[in-house]
Amino acid sequence: MALPEWMLHLSLLLTVAVILGLLARRVGLPHTVVLAVVGFVAGAVGREFGVEIPLGGETFEEVVVFIFLPALVFQAALSLSSRDFFRNLLPILVLAVPALVVSAALIGIGLHYGLAVPVAAALLFGALISATDPVAVVAIFHELGAPKRLLTLIEGESLLNDGVAIVLFNILLVAALGQAVSVSDGVLAFIKTFFGGVVVGSAIGFIAAFAVPWLDRLTATAITVAIAYGGFVIADHLLGVSGVVTTVTAGVVLGGLAQSRASAEVRAVWHEFWESLEYIANAILFLLIGLAIEPSLLWEQHAAIVVAVAAVLIARPLAVFPLVSALERIMRGPPVGWRNSLVLVWGGLRGGVSLALALALPEALEHREMFIAMTAAVVLVTLMGNATTIAILMRRLHLDEPSISDRVLCLGKCAA
Repeated sequence: MALPEWMLHLSLLLTVAVILGLLARRVGLPHTVVLAVVGFVAGAVGREFGVEIPLGGETFEEVVVFIFLPALVFQAALSLSSRDFFRNLLPILVLAVPALVVSAALIGIGLHYGLAVPVAAALLFGALISATDPVAVVAIFHELGAPKRLLTLIEGESLLNDGVAIVLFNILLVAALGQAVSVSDGVLAFIKTFFGGVVVGSAIGFIAAFAVPWLDRLTATAITVAIAYGGFVIADHLLGVSGVVTTVTAGVVLGGLAQSRASAEVRAVWHEFWESLEYIANAILFLLIGLAIEPSLLWEQHAAIVVAVAAVLIARPLAVFPLVSALERIMRGPPVGWRNSLVLVWGGLRGGVSLALALALPEALEHREMFIAMTAAVVLVTLMGNATTIAILMRRLHLDEPSISDRVLCLGKCAA
């Protein structure tokens, strides 16, 4: 497909997304849910009439990972309060690393015994489906005025577990294809890839923060784009570390130092620019998610889908509740609480990263088509089920308003 055709397709998708955004606001549904569902229906109708779907296969994975993902994770990291992030770093790390690993293992066990999938391949699916995508949930949090700590936990977990899931995916893919991978080699590869991304991202963030005072508002904004995309590619392709973790770390460091290194004007431009870019990326991405899902494949694999959806929904609470409870016994800070934990469990939606990884599976993998169908179904179920009911859950738990500490810290500025 030629570049002008790509540009035309993207422009049309964005136009449709804007119209659907207005519709979603009227019917009271999350914007991303409406986009994914309409994309799914449009893709199904289009395939019936032989219309070519814009993206599929490895192309979809490359577009998501190298175009959409850097923008989305950098925006979230840059806007996230670094003070709140580091104050809640321990529970965020528990949710993003051991909880994801436990979830992947439980899902893998369920697939191995429920569908007779080989262990390595079953764990591979567990890894790719365990990355959470809280876009729809975060939008609802903002609308309801949810407690700030809950928002920090769910955003922080998602920012880090995307990187963890991608690292695990790459390690387990080698094993699933029949190549020998020892446990020690896998652990060392994970440590190098994950913590290497932290080091590289910290260096990039500090260098950018040092240069910001000498830049005007436009050049300072341009440098953030270079950090988000350049840092991602340098880490992923040149240094062999996690591009997601690098971009997240750079965004958190730069955002934390911006209060003292960047003027109010520069920070305001950053906010407007990255909020707009996030909206565009999410709008196109969730339409593409719907378009990439083939209804015929879902029907062919309906039995496997039931097992996969059940495994995902069961594994999430079994991974989160025990680990959070254990953490609360040993940590001195304020407990996460069962109400927050319940929202974190139900807010564990799946989205573009999981589907991109599934579509990137090589043809040589025996269960590729089944994994794609199961991933698509889990994405649709969590978007249409969890995302549309989490507001009700939060109201029942009385989490639909800021905490006392949030209101005190607001000091009247929120009303203004």
